[in-house]
Amino acid sequence: MEHPVTWVKIKKYAELTGDSAASVHARRRSGKWCDGVQCKVVDEMLWVNLAAAEKWVETWGQRTAVRA
Repeated sequence: MEHPVTWVKIKKYAELTGDSAASVHARRRSGKWCDGVQCKVVDEMLWVNLAAAEKWVETWGQRTAVRA
């Protein structure tokens, strides 16, 4: 799916996806999401890359299956 906007602030990301800001912050802390790839901080505001987040969701199950 193509997105007309690549980076959105975390509040807009939560509106669009139903995901919570707390979940995004937890993924950053745990290293599941990398700054500069799925998210980044600009002027003290967290932004999310919609395309990268979507790709992460699509491939996450594949990664966990390999670890099992």
